[in-house]
Amino acid sequence: MPGPLVYKTQNHAANLHTLSNTENKACANCVKADLECTFRDDALQEDIPRSYVKALNDQIQSLSSQLALHMHSSPSITSPVGFPAATSSIPAGPPSYVLMPRTGQYMYMGLSLPSLIALATFEVLPPFEASNEATVKVDDDLQLQDNWKLDRSALTPRVMRFLLSQYDRCIRPQYDVPIPEVSNQDSTSLKKLPENQKFKILIACAIAAARESYKHPHWKAMAQLCRDWASESLNSVISSCDADSLTAILLLLVFELAEPSRGAVWELLDLAIRTCLQLGWHRTNGTLESVSTIHDTFDNSDKPRLMAVLKAVEGSLRLTFDRPNMLREARFSYPTDNDNIMQIFTNLSQEIYGNGQLLEAQACPFVGQSATLMDLLDSMITTDVVINETWLLFLPVCVRHKQCVFCFQEADDPNSRGMLALRHKVMASACKLLLDVHQKTAAEYNFIPPIVASSRAFTSGCVLATSIVKKWTSAEHHVRDLLRCSEVLTFFAPHWKGGYSYLEMWRTITNLLQPDPT
Repeated sequence: MPGPLVYKTQNHAANLHTLSNTENKACANCVKADLECTFRDDALQEDIPRSYVKALNDQIQSLSSQLALHMHSSPSITSPVGFPAATSSIPAGPPSYVLMPRTGQYMYMGLSLPSLIALATFEVLPPFEASNEATVKVDDDLQLQDNWKLDRSALTPRVMRFLLSQYDRCIRPQYDVPIPEVSNQDSTSLKKLPENQKFKILIACAIAAARESYKHPHWKAMAQLCRDWASESLNSVISSCDADSLTAILLLLVFELAEPSRGAVWELLDLAIRTCLQLGWHRTNGTLESVSTIHDTFDNSDKPRLMAVLKAVEGSLRLTFDRPNMLREARFSYPTDNDNIMQIFTNLSQEIYGNGQLLEAQACPFVGQSATLMDLLDSMITTDVVINETWLLFLPVCVRHKQCVFCFQEADDPNSRGMLALRHKVMASACKLLLDVHQKTAAEYNFIPPIVASSRAFTSGCVLATSIVKKWTSAEHHVRDLLRCSEVLTFFAPHWKGGYSYLEMWRTITNLLQPDPT
């Protein structure tokens, strides 16, 4: 119980806070007379200037703001878009990034899925000393790629037809953005085409060339040539705010996924969403008739395809970087098949790492909301890879939570519901995800963005490495899976700035997996 001096000091602080208010008559009179206010401190038996009290109050507000940044479990902090504040679940890890969009509001951005899984992996691995050997290699490789230059004469009609055929064959099955039909006559006179058509054709060629550069690096210069050529008419094409401009923006988005060195994907995604909202494409069919939108004569049959591309790009980036759902408030007329899966991923991530605090409390995943979401995942009949990524969210829970009465499972009863079955499900999902990424990477006619492929491969590899260290499985059963992870990360390392960081971290993990020869 605090003594009388503490009570007196607390009451005195409250009185000072009241007296320092400028609405106080004494303060107002002093302001008018340009005099310094002073207050009698009965505890200290001193006269305290008002400026000193104001400085104390400012310091209190500053410290309160800093304290709020670290109170991850506080239910009163919400994001500007209405979501509960997402928090970092591992106290020993680096702090979360904080975005302050306006005065007095904060939005906590937790660690991404690869970071969360990697931290769980290093929790179970033996200590190690970090090295900076990969930094020099990154700079050297990027410098070599920047030295390749071409002029526009290199884009011959034959090359353009080849790139457009590769776009139709490899890119459109994944991101179905339509482009104008090009005849043999048009391919010989690209400069005579309208700016809008020429822009789309050049960006489509740039996307296909960027994909070809994964296996044949000399195509990178062609991708850069087409992208720079198209940028001459960029402002006029995307500023019209119509369906054609949205198509052009989506093409640029796909190019940023294929060749992400410019780092403009978030700006383009924001622009695409704003254009979509201005066109009114996000509204349901029932509300489109009553709300006036920008006039648009676009073919309605292409709208579902473009909306599917927009949602696919936004969803893949959201899963990789743990960004808030930028399309949460939009009620699209064209729902896609994986909408429910994405919602389950978001809810489960919040339950484990966010306000649900399942991981921080080391609670049992077979109780409460997480058990309900687990049942929904089990009931989903689809081959969407997002389901496999969603199961990986449980890895840190499997590492930290000790079996209890709700999740206890006998070792000789693998088919029952319990922690052993959950661990097996997480490992199986990691193997499936690795196989899918490896097949898409090695396929002759397929496309997977380097960032997405590296993220999925690294996360899955960390899951398997953790499982081996925890002796949930043996390394002999997953040699091929570990090799697949190494191959994917090595393949995509030169094609985005974070590639070598992923690869170097994975090499560190695999080195720690090897038994000490001593």
